[in-house]
This record gives sequence, C-alpha cells and structure tokens, in this order.
Amino acid sequence: MTLLKSGIITTAIFSFALFSGSTALAKDTALKPIPSTLRGTWKGAYTTTDAGYSFTLTVSKYRLTQNGIKFNMQSDRNSKSSTGFIMSNKPNKKGYWKFTLTVSHDKMYLKRTKKNGKTALIRYSYDTHRKPVVQYLFK
Repeated sequence: MTLLKSGIITTAIFSFALFSGSTALAKDTALKPIPSTLRGTWKGAYTTTDAGYSFTLTVSKYRLTQNGIKFNMQSDRNSKSSTGFIMSNKPNKKGYWKFTLTVSHDKMYLKRTKKNGKTALIRYSYDTHRKPVVQYLFK
C-alpha cells in the first residue's frame, strides 16, 4: 500500500512538472500579432536608383504578402525559413515597427500615418546599395 501511494505521488509530481513546463514553453513561443493599425492591403511604387515598379503589400495578423510572395511570422529568431520574418516587440522611438527576414536579415520598418489627408503606410527599407528607400503606400 505504501509503495502504491509513493508511486501515485511520484506520478503526480512528474505530471505537474511536465505540464507546468509545457505552458511556460508555450508562452515563450507565442506569437504577438501584427498591430491592427498596420493591417490591410497597401499599394505603392518601389523606386530605387536601379529599378522602379508598382507593388502591393498585404499585411494580415501573422503574414506579410508582397506581390504574391507570402512571408510568415516566426517565433524563433534562429529560424532559417526562407519565407519567415520576426517582428519587433514594440515600435521604436519614432513609431516604426521593425520586420526582419529570418534568412537574409534584411530589415523593413512600417508605420501608419497621414499624407495629403489620406491614410498611408510608410515603408522604410534599404536598396541593394544600402541606401535608404522611403515609400508611401495607400489603401
């Protein structure tokens, strides 16, 4: 009888440790959604010293889609997904949210604003020559 009780207690303690550890792990890997102010379908033109073309950026809760190419939010900063990105935990002091591609570490900054009385999304990034590119995208 004593052996049975000690076996039940050991199982209960092991189960508690297992379940409490898995909830902590779930909290660490939980994704924070993209802010609703950035979400929607935005259209603009990409112009650099080398090229220029129109494009569409669709921002949803956990995904960015640019001209049909989908990028999914990752919880692991070390992920090597070719279509993954990491979002900053909060905007920087100028109000821009940072998005970083997990493979190339290319960065893009997004901020909702007004331009000429219209709602706009500022997309700040860098071209292939490491020159800043600022674009205004409209709904």
